[in-house]
Amino acid sequence: MKTDKNKMCLVDNNLAQMTSRIICQNKNTLNLLERFPRSNRNYLPSNNCKSIVVWGSNLSSTVNYPKFTSIVRYMVYIPFHLQSMLGGLLISDAWLQINKAGNTRFFFKQSLANSAFVLFVFNRLSHYCSSYPIITTANLNNQNFKGLSLNTRFYPCLTELYNMYYKKGVKCVPLPLRSKGYEFLAYWIMGDGSKAGNGLYLQTQSFGIKECVFIISVLIYKFDLNCNIHMQRNQPTIYISAKSIRMLRSCIIPYFIPSMMYKLS
Repeated sequence: MKTDKNKMCLVDNNLAQMTSRIICQNKNTLNLLERFPRSNRNYLPSNNCKSIVVWGSNLSSTVNYPKFTSIVRYMVYIPFHLQSMLGGLLISDAWLQINKAGNTRFFFKQSLANSAFVLFVFNRLSHYCSSYPIITTANLNNQNFKGLSLNTRFYPCLTELYNMYYKKGVKCVPLPLRSKGYEFLAYWIMGDGSKAGNGLYLQTQSFGIKECVFIISVLIYKFDLNCNIHMQRNQPTIYISAKSIRMLRSCIIPYFIPSMMYKLS
């Protein structure tokens, strides 16, 4: 087991070093044609449209599009209005995977009971996906559980999120958590919150005690919530009181989808 863990750490370190070399190399020029001379320059059709649109407002689905070239991948960015959703999901049930080229893709999975939530997220991210969500099967304690999973393509722009939410290949609490708002918190609760009476648990078992203390300090300072740590099977979870949920409800309801409203009832 120790040998396997050492191999995983070595792979993560090699990927991080390779990513740094690629990023530094790419900064030598802003011209994508010079960065990727072997990339197909005719992938994108000629377009003489000069209409002015709000950035990120016209992102249609690219499911089943031909494989993106390196030039196209580097042209893709995440608009501001999607960043809170991605952040809230990443600190809950979503995860990221980085490849040898230093590009990263986003994964999100929920049980079939929450398939409406996955489809809602997919509709907002379909511009970045090459395929539709798929049904998955996981075996736990000799029982099969069905889920619905989506993933994006590999993009350089998602590597910024990887560097923020991962440390040596392990998911961590990002320091910019202090700057997050109600939309971030809404997606966090939809993704990882569980109703507890009139209160709510944030399932933070994947984080350590120190990280949970940091999260609580942000929830108190930023949102004025009454919350504390509850241990479940020797792992920390964060409990938000019923009074705080009632106070918080009106601020996060605009971001909730109907199928997830039961967590705030």
